[in-house]
Amino acid sequence: MNCATGTGPGQEYHRNPHSSVLAVPAARADFAVSSSPVAGTPSPPRVFSEATTVARAQDGDTDAFEQLVRSYEADLFRLGFRMLSDRGEAQDAVQDTFVLAWRRLPSLLDPEAFRAWIYQLMTRRCLNILRVRVRRHTGVSSGPDFELEARAGRPGPARSTTDPAAAAQTNAMQDCLTAVLATLPPDQRACWVLHEMHELTYPAIAYAIGVPVSTVRGRIARARLQLAKGMTAWR
Repeated sequence: MNCATGTGPGQEYHRNPHSSVLAVPAARADFAVSSSPVAGTPSPPRVFSEATTVARAQDGDTDAFEQLVRSYEADLFRLGFRMLSDRGEAQDAVQDTFVLAWRRLPSLLDPEAFRAWIYQLMTRRCLNILRVRVRRHTGVSSGPDFELEARAGRPGPARSTTDPAAAAQTNAMQDCLTAVLATLPPDQRACWVLHEMHELTYPAIAYAIGVPVSTVRGRIARARLQLAKGMTAWR
């Protein structure tokens, strides 16, 4: 995903409607950047923490921001797919989230809070899409994108496997989970997905959703009961 149109602090990131979200390895806490050699001797790579990368992006470093995009886009797509049950809308939500993140990044006071902050932007974007969908009575559509599904944590049904029966069972269970999740109220769904699939703490979820921690606990408890009923056949 390449949203950059410039390299200065004042340059904009724009959403590209013709590109798909690229699935990448899971987020890393740091990454290596080669430093300049001194007197012909290779220097050890410098390692930047994520907070340092965020700070560099806040200063207008688009390369640093692209590193953050690569680190988080697959996880955010997975969140969007579980929230929206629609691959196209999930991809759009991820791109919109990164565009918004680039514009608002200077307002992030604590670079170490980037993970919770980017999940907040993505979650609220998904909730807004669901509210619009309800008002418009829009049905859920889906299309084949098995590579994105696989890299985002959902196996594609057409991939080869040494055990077709096990693969079919896994796909059926995933489809059942998606269907049951879709029956949950959006706020419950968001809390459960953020906690169970993205391992966010209750305080981080409360921050993302904008509700007290006690409300998060209650929503997750109710979501677990509903999912347990819906997934009875897979217990």
